[in-house]
Amino acid sequence: MAISRRQFMHGSALAAGGLVFSGMGCRLLAYNPDEVTKDKDDTRRSYCGLCHPRCGILLHMKQGRVVQVTGDPDHPVTRGVICDRALLMPEHIHHPGRINYPMKRKGKRGQGQWERISWDQALDEVAEKLARLRDEYGPETLGFTHGTSRTHHWDSRRFYNLFGSPNICGAANICMCPSYATEYATYGGMARDDTRNAKCIVVWGRAASKSAPVTSYPALEYARSQGAKFIVVDPRRIPETQMADMWLQIRPGTDLALMLAWIKIIIEEDLYDKDFVDKWTVGFDELKEAVQEYTPEKVSRITWIPVADIKASARMYATTTPAVIPYGYGLDKQGVNSNQCARARAILRAITGNLEIPGGEIFSQSPETGKLRDEFDLVRSDAISPEQRAKQLGVDKYPFFGFPGWEKNVANNKKLPPGYVGAPSMYRTCVAHLREVFKAAVTGDPYPVRAMMSVANNPLLAFPDVRLTYDALMSLDLYVVMEYYMTPSAAIADYIFPSATTVEQPQLWTTGGFCVTCPPGIEPLYERRDTYQFYKGLGLRLGQENDWPWENLEQVYDYCLEPAGVTFRELIETYGFFGKREYKRYEKYGFGTPSGKVELYSSVFEDLGCDPLPRYKEPAWSPESEPELTKQYPLVLITGSRFMPMYHSEHRQIESARERVPDPLAWMHPETAKQYGLKDNEWVHVASPAGKIKMLLKTSSIMHPQMVDVQHGWWFPERKEGTSDLFGVFESNANMLCPIDEEQCSPEIGSWPHSALMCRVDRIS
Repeated sequence: MAISRRQFMHGSALAAGGLVFSGMGCRLLAYNPDEVTKDKDDTRRSYCGLCHPRCGILLHMKQGRVVQVTGDPDHPVTRGVICDRALLMPEHIHHPGRINYPMKRKGKRGQGQWERISWDQALDEVAEKLARLRDEYGPETLGFTHGTSRTHHWDSRRFYNLFGSPNICGAANICMCPSYATEYATYGGMARDDTRNAKCIVVWGRAASKSAPVTSYPALEYARSQGAKFIVVDPRRIPETQMADMWLQIRPGTDLALMLAWIKIIIEEDLYDKDFVDKWTVGFDELKEAVQEYTPEKVSRITWIPVADIKASARMYATTTPAVIPYGYGLDKQGVNSNQCARARAILRAITGNLEIPGGEIFSQSPETGKLRDEFDLVRSDAISPEQRAKQLGVDKYPFFGFPGWEKNVANNKKLPPGYVGAPSMYRTCVAHLREVFKAAVTGDPYPVRAMMSVANNPLLAFPDVRLTYDALMSLDLYVVMEYYMTPSAAIADYIFPSATTVEQPQLWTTGGFCVTCPPGIEPLYERRDTYQFYKGLGLRLGQENDWPWENLEQVYDYCLEPAGVTFRELIETYGFFGKREYKRYEKYGFGTPSGKVELYSSVFEDLGCDPLPRYKEPAWSPESEPELTKQYPLVLITGSRFMPMYHSEHRQIESARERVPDPLAWMHPETAKQYGLKDNEWVHVASPAGKIKMLLKTSSIMHPQMVDVQHGWWFPERKEGTSDLFGVFESNANMLCPIDEEQCSPEIGSWPHSALMCRVDRIS
């Protein structure tokens, strides 16, 4: 049934506060494709895509150029609040270093010799090479590395399914997706925290003050102002500790042990929700038995947290209802324990009765957004045959994160009404393993990977074992990149396509049970295009003529919105719509699991040969597991902490960003620096058993004395292209310190570690 336009009017903001927009004496221009290219001084609604939230922004135009960005006070989610990253948008749009035209390599890889060609020529040549390689080796010879939401994901998956390759890989194994897939197996969907209405908040493995300052952090501040209790679990004294009733300064990589101790205390002291556990869970007795060994005393020795604090924090969480443990990226990048951390967190939410209640953890779909067509309708998963699915690299080692696990989650999801929690995403939970794809490129075993594409992804900066990544990319017969700038990875490509900025393309953004329309503020400059045009252009040349029916992204979104009886352009007037939130829907429909209940003992994991109950494993490199190695590398290492205004390996070429963070930093406690004869603001080498990098040392008492925090994503775009240096990609790249060997990765999905490692810090003479 069609929904009236009145029902799409935006609702309450999800972020607290807002910035007042002065108007700046400019005319506000709503989205109109016929207007956005005129040379006028005006102000245009758009959105920021320089990280994830899609915050509403206003582009202030002068003679056809974006000269300033401010927050959009009418945006239904962000209400005029923007962060420092959004302020980079004018420089990003008009940066002289942007890739604006398709380019073809002329000399050897990495020599910096390029020829400008047309889109048609580039697509023709790439399609011809792909067809030839497909005929020789099979479609599985084509691999793919993806980024995280700077572009779209469904279009790449559609192309690869139609082409017949199962070998999409990337950062999914360490970035939200371990939690996403695991929660589907545990209770049939990913639950999102209702932080603003919670009475107890456990900030675990996440510093929203640095990673989500517009959306999540204001929600934390609001909850605190309403009297919510706070527990912060982090080895660093992050800003959130100032709100904390308890701060647990945990040893990196031991979070699962603490969770299991909490579960043991909650069960033994009868602090769990007996009614919910009896009616809506399976495996409670097995869980109770499995956590017996995790006494507070034992876990205190593992985690470095005092026994009294372990007990008090468990009781605070269990007795203060409603409570939330918001998702944190930090738990996904710990290696061996990543997946079982997600399991234990899901179990804690369930046994305390905090699922699907106001102020608790709520499945993100709403009845209205659940009716829309989404990624599951667009990716054409039916197009890739069982024979090709079975060729997915890494599926023999990590079936839960490949087609076997995804297919189980899909089948269980079909027990629920359409859109109840949304179908499990392919790009989040059905991927080849990065290590196995790169090894197949280098060795040809079990079959040759001879071609690869990277879109809005910089593999040399994004993945561990940088030498393996480099060797794999250099070994390819064809490497194609779609990018904004000349990155170290793009520098060794055969073809580069120019990617449109987010403000140069529309997007329909559905998350957290609501839908927001994201209008483009300007049309693509030069010859930049969105990824849909890239994949469609290849698809039409590779026998997919009937599979790309839409001319552009706006038509795609009209197709998605069709069940609601509204078009994308009509919806722009009100930004989108909010669904009405419902609670305890499991009482009507159950949970999307084999049993229809929360599976504390996971039958999905058991069927796939994974441990059905969470059990703590000591990280492969740690003071406990490698006492001899500790003599050489005495400090615990973490990488990947967020810092503004950079995002992963992005923004290093934007001058205003580099003025704020000019150099790659390693953080250490001042007493630790003194112990090793090091001084603040001197250049040092940080070394792990995997490698060594150069960093600028900063000392701060926010650090635990036994650890080091190294910034990730560093390269130097100001350096000359065409040298073996590749913009310094091996010099200060934190991933040089990170392994991806099988013994370092989680056995369920192969999550590799970017933290809970070991290192030493040496002065550079």
